[in-house]
Amino acid sequence: MTFTRRCLSIAASIALTVVATQSAGAAAADADAPADISLEELLRADVHTASRKAQRLQDVAAAVFVITREDIERSGVTSIPESLRLAPGVEVARIANNRWAVSARGFNGRFANKLLVLMDGRSIYSPLFSGVLWEMEDTLLEDVDRIEVIRGPGAALWGANAVNGVINIITRKARDTRGTLAVAGAGSDERGFVALRHGLAVGDGDLRLWAKAFSRDHSVDLAGNDGNDTWRAVRLGFRGDWNLDDGRRLTLSGSAHGGPTGDRWMLPSFTSPTGVAPTAMTQNGNGAHLLARHEWLWADGSEAALQGYVDYCDLEVVGAFRERRRTVDFDFQHHPRLGGAHDIVWGLGYRESTGVVDSGVYISLPSGDRIWRMASVFMQDEFTLKPDLLRVVLGARLEHNNLTGFEPQPNARLVWTPTPQQTVWGAVSGAVRTPSRAEQDAVVDLSVIPGNQQQPPVLMRNVPLDGLRLDGEKVKAFELGFRQQFGSQLSLDLALFSNRYNSLRTATLGATSFEFAPVPHVVQAISPANGVRANTKGFELALDWHASKTWRIQPAYSTIRIHASADTADPIMANSVTVYNNSTPRHQLALRSSLSLSDRGQFDFWLRHVSALPSGDPRAAGVPAYTTLDLRVAWRVQPGLELSLVGQNLLDRRHVEFIPDLLPSQTLQVQRSVYVKAKWQF
Repeated sequence: MTFTRRCLSIAASIALTVVATQSAGAAAADADAPADISLEELLRADVHTASRKAQRLQDVAAAVFVITREDIERSGVTSIPESLRLAPGVEVARIANNRWAVSARGFNGRFANKLLVLMDGRSIYSPLFSGVLWEMEDTLLEDVDRIEVIRGPGAALWGANAVNGVINIITRKARDTRGTLAVAGAGSDERGFVALRHGLAVGDGDLRLWAKAFSRDHSVDLAGNDGNDTWRAVRLGFRGDWNLDDGRRLTLSGSAHGGPTGDRWMLPSFTSPTGVAPTAMTQNGNGAHLLARHEWLWADGSEAALQGYVDYCDLEVVGAFRERRRTVDFDFQHHPRLGGAHDIVWGLGYRESTGVVDSGVYISLPSGDRIWRMASVFMQDEFTLKPDLLRVVLGARLEHNNLTGFEPQPNARLVWTPTPQQTVWGAVSGAVRTPSRAEQDAVVDLSVIPGNQQQPPVLMRNVPLDGLRLDGEKVKAFELGFRQQFGSQLSLDLALFSNRYNSLRTATLGATSFEFAPVPHVVQAISPANGVRANTKGFELALDWHASKTWRIQPAYSTIRIHASADTADPIMANSVTVYNNSTPRHQLALRSSLSLSDRGQFDFWLRHVSALPSGDPRAAGVPAYTTLDLRVAWRVQPGLELSLVGQNLLDRRHVEFIPDLLPSQTLQVQRSVYVKAKWQF
């Protein structure tokens, strides 16, 4: 009831604001509805993340996919990680109803650490675990303008941790969300959700206020029992955009969130015959951020932007650990118009992140502040060798952090455009992934090997060595891509890649000791190390066919092979090799169909197939291949009011998508589900 009262309180507050400032009508509501996008419009649309400047999608020298607002709406997804399934080459596996594993081009996991994720340029990558805690990151999906997905290294422009890709979630400008939006729905997994948004003119700009709340039901374990993975959250935020004098623009945005999620950990146990005891856990996640961005646009076309943000996060798993983290970040970039053949973008960046951790029973870290600092400078020059035919892109980011020191990250690309409808590109890049605080400092009781009459039980404990300094993980990436537009109805996008990784995270056997409490047992220490190499190869293919003005078909296929090897014969390293080799399905296939039924109705289906995922643990089963089907039917009852019915995972009652790694959660199944949604704009 407390959660419900909070939802109603926020809803009432927003409603009062709406009543006090109502200034928009049905015309604004219709403008807010996602429009069907033609193929020409999509290929002419500007993307920014790949080169940190506006550039036509057809001209970008990288593997880029843009998930549009229309794509998100018509897919029926209810969270950001689920929307990333729309991009080829990105693997999204639901671990539970409140947790996901998301990666690009391999090495997936609960804390997949080679994918840099941004929201309006603000990094949501966690320094504690390396990766994204997706249950902590959310926004109003109706406010997302597009998601730009870059597969392949982006470190030359965006810095460390952009190893296998960069995802930038870009929200809509406030002027595009004038009027009022109300969303509500419920279903089998979605117990209930509600959202309110109001946009209004303020001075020479616009402001929007929004709030959302939801409650998601639990899934089930392999035996069909309650998975204890419920998810409740409340989030509210704002964004304002103002045009200042002399070609300047100012953006202010912020949000705050809070809510519990459930989990069940398989904790080490000396009394259990299996060595583990299922234990219900509760995670409390609260946080807030404030972002400001100032842009300059000069008469000659030159541009500059200064962005800064402050982010606070309070993450607690009751009984296990608690971290309070404050991050301050400044980023400046300049895009001068020099004329001639050169097009330069350069910039500076500084980030400071301070984390304070309270240790629990099974996870402990040194007390006191641990500060991570990073400073960088980058420059990229795109120069034309032959106009409208051949371009070369050279760039590098010089970065220094207080964990691994100086890290140069270079990039070279070549673009050949023999016709306006055809693009061939190639790239050679380098990137680095910095170690997390948990890797450097955490002492964790991992598991118990049960004893017998001849041997005492053995507790496996992760213990960092004194003075441990892990190296950054490094990659050298080689890419080749091809885009072709066949008339006004069909386009093809193909990307091939071959990556070489060094100094991947692993562990080694350490010393043994003997402890008497709670029962006599041996402690086998395991220490973090860098000692695994890997090669990956694969390709991604996406087609976009506008079969008619009302029917769009989008097939996609991706494949990858991972071959990892260890520097030594250490058995823990050997296990790491097995885990890496089995971290990502070899094949993924998707088929999406979007059909408009007159001006009022929509019918969408989304078919996906994911190949089997062998287990990294020979004692446990892997993930069988699975095929899913999502259906959505929507009908505009009247201008501004739309009702929709969505069915997800309809082909089977339930299935497993991923085996939890690192944190010892139990394996859960994704269930068939259905929900109804009403969206009212006025």
